[in-house]
Amino acid sequence: MTLSAIAAFDEAVVQCHDAPDPDAIACGFALLTFLRQKGVKVRLIYAGARITKPNVVLMVEALKIPLESVSDLPRPKLLITVDCQYGAGNVTRFECDRFAVFDHHRREIPDSDDLVIMPQLGSCSTLIWDLLRKEGFDFAANPAVTTALVYGLVTDTLEGAESRHPLDRDLEEFGGADLTLIKKLKNSALTMNDLQTVALALSKPRLIGTIGLMRSDACDPNLLGFAVDIAKQVEGFDSCVVYAPHNAGIKLSIRSSVREVMANELAAFITEGVGSGGGNLEKAGGYIAFSMMTGVSAEQFIAARIKDYQTRYNFVYADRHDIDFAAMPSYRKLPVRIGFAPTIDIFAEGEPICVRTLEGDVDTQSSRDIYLMIGVEGEIYPIRKSRFEESYTVLPDPYVLTTDYEPTIIGKRSGEKKRIVPSARTCVAKAKKIIRAAPLARDAKVFTAWDTAKYFSGRIGDYLAAPNEDFGDLYIVKREIFHKTYELI
Repeated sequence: MTLSAIAAFDEAVVQCHDAPDPDAIACGFALLTFLRQKGVKVRLIYAGARITKPNVVLMVEALKIPLESVSDLPRPKLLITVDCQYGAGNVTRFECDRFAVFDHHRREIPDSDDLVIMPQLGSCSTLIWDLLRKEGFDFAANPAVTTALVYGLVTDTLEGAESRHPLDRDLEEFGGADLTLIKKLKNSALTMNDLQTVALALSKPRLIGTIGLMRSDACDPNLLGFAVDIAKQVEGFDSCVVYAPHNAGIKLSIRSSVREVMANELAAFITEGVGSGGGNLEKAGGYIAFSMMTGVSAEQFIAARIKDYQTRYNFVYADRHDIDFAAMPSYRKLPVRIGFAPTIDIFAEGEPICVRTLEGDVDTQSSRDIYLMIGVEGEIYPIRKSRFEESYTVLPDPYVLTTDYEPTIIGKRSGEKKRIVPSARTCVAKAKKIIRAAPLARDAKVFTAWDTAKYFSGRIGDYLAAPNEDFGDLYIVKREIFHKTYELI
């Protein structure tokens, strides 16, 4: 259901889950504001025990959010649940004529046209913010809504540590929020009992290989981030994981101190098939549903995943490898139309830049010698100008990008964000573009010549490749992309 469709109702009720956190409250407040501006008679409610968390109480008071605690509800024409799903275990079910759902967790109820669920997002605030943007909502005129949504994201992603999607990072950097209030809210999150919870969690660490594992009692998810930030400083912990029961599952907070472990990848690995996880290189988090773990405890399940992770990968370093590319089959690049953009057409020469894509952030700099290639699936990767001119022919056709998220280029000095498409042009590979490649027989972490600080992950069946003229310029090509862009010679 779209926001425009909801605005066609003359009355509605927006419901948070029974223990509303800043993310749920922010979403409810944003929808309430939008609907009231459209002339809809609307209430914002939650059931269950009254909120007592100091930061949540302060948020509601400071932003003047009309959040009501209810035990019963007259049957509404439309009931909208935010950050939860109608009839799920963490939200009281009230009878209604029709319901709509906006959420970012795994779907727990039968699908319908009235569900908007995006588990790839780190917060429900991100979802609501993006929908409001598309409706032309005036955030500048509603700073309380902007502040609420940014704080909702901050708390649900442990200050960005669990951001899973470029839209999360876009909201985090969105202007107009009251950063002074957000700072005050972040510094009002702990009670004395919370401090004792953290101390208990840190008192019984377990070392699995070089990864530390600790369990906390049920607590505010932000406490896990506080605890894991302390734990990561322990000698012998290359990475660490702290977990705790949360609603109908387990909440994880993860930190990494070595380049061989990306925290977001470890989070995704632990939660694969049973929940969701994400973040960045050093900080990440995730969630595992109890219903997806059968026959084992949370400790056993997480420990087994950590052990598997540590033995799963081969490590490949571009500057020191003994891979015999010369013995691999030769492939020719197919004449598929793709895009490219000279970095100096986007930012001034010498500006450090971050390319924000669905696959993650890629760091490089603007230079006359560096172009950005845009692949068939919208993937972005840098290439030297000389290599580009050897390998590709520029076409006069305008470049058209079809992808779920248009890559954004961010100037790391200026903070300015620019779209890549206005600077992009179309090109096609020359017939002589030859590579050597072979499918991976084992999952691998590949450190390319372009970026020695982080790796690109390859799964079994993905291709490890290098140009015929430079076996040090190795890289990973996903299997589904490889067969669209290369042919065997």
